[in-house]
Amino acid sequence: MKAFITASIDELGLARLRKLMDVHVEDWKETRKIFFDGAEFATRIRDEGCDVLIVEADFVPKEVFDLVDLKMVGSCRGDPGNVDVEAATRKGVPVFFTPARNAEAVADLTLCFLLMLARNVWAAVSFVKGQRERIADAANYLEMYESMTGVELYGRTVGIVGFGAIGRRVAERVRPFGSRILAYDPFVSEAQCAQSGAEKADLDRVLSEADFLTIHVPDVPEARGLIGAREIALLKEGVYFVNTGRAASVEEEPLYEACASGRIKAAAFDVFWKEPVGPEDRFVRLPNVIATPHIGGASHDVAVHQSAMICDCIEAWLAGKRPPFLFNPDVFPGTG
Repeated sequence: MKAFITASIDELGLARLRKLMDVHVEDWKETRKIFFDGAEFATRIRDEGCDVLIVEADFVPKEVFDLVDLKMVGSCRGDPGNVDVEAATRKGVPVFFTPARNAEAVADLTLCFLLMLARNVWAAVSFVKGQRERIADAANYLEMYESMTGVELYGRTVGIVGFGAIGRRVAERVRPFGSRILAYDPFVSEAQCAQSGAEKADLDRVLSEADFLTIHVPDVPEARGLIGAREIALLKEGVYFVNTGRAASVEEEPLYEACASGRIKAAAFDVFWKEPVGPEDRFVRLPNVIATPHIGGASHDVAVHQSAMICDCIEAWLAGKRPPFLFNPDVFPGTG
């Protein structure tokens, strides 16, 4: 076997794969190329004589499975939406994926946002870097000091909407600060919430009691517009709002009005309705909003996580064992 790899796989992962097969690497982050056309991609795979495919950004449509006799496909994503799984399943090709590969990274950024908002870090750093003159007297110093005096997470209620892999990790990071944690997720039990130090509650209660609210719902139709004008009206006056999940889960207009009016005291967003986000975005222009360009999952360690997960799957499959992250289990011998 020989693997055609366009995903970012770390050296340890490559070493594990080389014990099993030859490898050809065209890391998309180095080549700056993403394959969209199935026929073009199939030609490249055939030219290299490969029958195992490991991708991250590229698309693997039906044409690839029709034109290449693939043995396995690995998709370094939380959901292999870039792979035609139905076509793979018809051909008996296992599709491996990497759920929660970037959960630690997103949870870290979320905690960073919560602390930045609580302690006015962005305003304080901007003040120091932009300061042209020394503060002249005690009165001016006190005015500056009071304007940047923040709050503690200790004793505050952190509301988490969406308690999957990322939401749970956020709770586990916040808990040592002494916060009370409320979680909303209709697919998670009270016991599962309690394991991460959170109390399960309905959405209205989470919204109305949160001092800090953070959103971690997936990009699925059921979650779009989950928080609209009615829900935003339930928020406390002066709540802090974080979204590192998906912009579409919150209705844009009522959220903007709440931020602009100060009902939401400060907000931090890593996701936007139109991306890539730029300085002209109306949310970015608000003085009480921190904005980052959808980098929540962008840590160097993500490549390490996804590499290990894909290697675990390939090693298990070749050993005749059911892989831990097999998206189409019907292809596993004896299933069905």
